[in-house]
Amino acid sequence: MRTALLLFLYFLAVPLFAQAEAPTESDIKRQTSFIEAKREALLGKTEKAIGMFEELVEAAPDMDAAHFELGRLQYAAGNTEDAIDHIRKAYSKRPDEVYASFLAELYQASGRHKEGADLYGELIRKNPEEAEFYLERAAFLVRAQDVKGAISVYNELEDKIGINVELARLKHSLYLGQGDEKRAEKELLALVESKPEDLRFRHMLAGYYTSQDDKAKARKAYEEILQLEPADVRAQLALQDVAPAKSSGNDAELMALLGRADVDIDLKVGKLLPLVNELAQTQDAEKGRRATLLAAELRRVHPDEAKAAALQGDVFFHSGQMEEAAAAYKSTIELDDTVYPVWEQLLATLYLSNQTVELRKYAEEALDVFPNRPGVYVHYALGEAFRFDFSEANSLLEQARFMTSSQPEAKAAMEQLALALAGLEAGDATAKIDFAQLPGGKEGPLAFLIANGGNTTALIAYDSPQNTNSFFLEMLGDAYVKSGDKVAAAKAYTRAKSAGSKSSNLRGKMTKVQ
Repeated sequence: MRTALLLFLYFLAVPLFAQAEAPTESDIKRQTSFIEAKREALLGKTEKAIGMFEELVEAAPDMDAAHFELGRLQYAAGNTEDAIDHIRKAYSKRPDEVYASFLAELYQASGRHKEGADLYGELIRKNPEEAEFYLERAAFLVRAQDVKGAISVYNELEDKIGINVELARLKHSLYLGQGDEKRAEKELLALVESKPEDLRFRHMLAGYYTSQDDKAKARKAYEEILQLEPADVRAQLALQDVAPAKSSGNDAELMALLGRADVDIDLKVGKLLPLVNELAQTQDAEKGRRATLLAAELRRVHPDEAKAAALQGDVFFHSGQMEEAAAAYKSTIELDDTVYPVWEQLLATLYLSNQTVELRKYAEEALDVFPNRPGVYVHYALGEAFRFDFSEANSLLEQARFMTSSQPEAKAAMEQLALALAGLEAGDATAKIDFAQLPGGKEGPLAFLIANGGNTTALIAYDSPQNTNSFFLEMLGDAYVKSGDKVAAAKAYTRAKSAGSKSSNLRGKMTKVQ
């Protein structure tokens, strides 16, 4: 009813007769008849309104508004053919887009698709810049089974507006329907070439190759996506299905299991653990990639489960993604801070990635929850030593040594750690130290600092944006000074100060490079 009223108001706003002079008595009578017939239609008296409009169009055959209203009522009454006849007359009297749109609707409803296509062909000739007319004409041609004609129309529009994702999709689907795989592929390739950085188009192409079971091309397409965006999870997951099998196990089935919210999380973790354990033993890149994707799915389905966050942290840790591992372990603790191994893994991760400010922060928090764990004291001691607070570091380490005094292996490791910290404090780590027994082993930050004090190249390579190890940063600044790069030295010293360094020499060094 609202639509009818709007159309009624529309026709009251435009002249019912194309005339330049004042309306005659006959014109006023016809307008009055139109309004009365329209009123009956609005009141739901369709048959009476149809009769009144039929009388009106017979008396005034050039009255386009009357033909239009009669056609609408006839269509509503189920008389489509007569409706089309009157809407066509209305359109011929006044080529209005409202008339054309309704006529097209009737052509489609009655299956007169060729006439619908011709109608939009006429509209295109009148307004060649209106893209919607091309799309409608092509749609009618497709319904008329004139695929070649439809593609031709799409090409005309493409010539005007350029390569377009919607047009590419439409032509691609038509070519596929015809079994023309080469042209179907060509459309998507052209789309990719038009905007090579747009990953949406590359995903369309890769998806097409997958649907055609062309694994070689699909694999290449997904690999190209990952070259542009290594973190594209969708491509990573899809690549598993098209890549040659490199390991045992069915990741697709496991991914489906992980994606089910109705499956117990412990069962899922149990399914994932063998892969995580293999990753921990081998640090294999392929296992790391697989485990990362699977753990992400587990976390997606169980965002509030500490177990999911912890497992993801382990995967990141063993695949060398330290920043991501730290974030996952922090999330685990926020969900459940009662599991000590998670705290220890977090502290180890922060230590190994030289996030020393965070190391001190979380070590202090861990002491509140686990005051009797020597590992917490060790990591806290390392954090303090790395900002030149050796007094606090030695005090913390002494407590850890006391707790492990009855454990021969732990006692030996503590002795090596004490020697290493003494060497750092003296600035002359000449004592023979077993690096393998230090936290992080031979590759850990403590062993690195002792072994590479004056190696500028090694220090620069070991640095990272998240590095807040004050000891390391001051050592890096010293190396830059020796190489003559005062600007770089000043930046390194400033970072050391910002990280909370308590070095008694730092201020003097900073003054010299100003």
